Amino acid sequence: MPRRNRKGRRPGQRPRRYHSARESRRERRELTVLDEQAAPAVAPECGNCLEWLPPRADALAARGKCIHPASGVLAPDADMPGCHVFSARR
Repeated sequence: MPRRNRKGRRPGQRPRRYHSARESRRERRELTVLDEQAAPAVAPECGNCLEWLPPRADALAARGKCIHPASGVLAPDADMPGCHVFSARR
């Protein structure tokens, strides 16, 4: 039988971080809520997307261009709401 100390741990074993599985689930839930609250720093607009290229200097290109084929829009305006494949610049 392995030797254990007064707290029931083997030598070299790390102490428990949580008392129960319920405690660890609660902390994970709190962290995800905090992440969701901090996430909307950048509004999902086409002008803020990594897949959006701004218009060039020529007169024919009045709009930008979306280089992601799954967006469904080839030439969106800069202030158009972002699609489901939006990826923020920041």
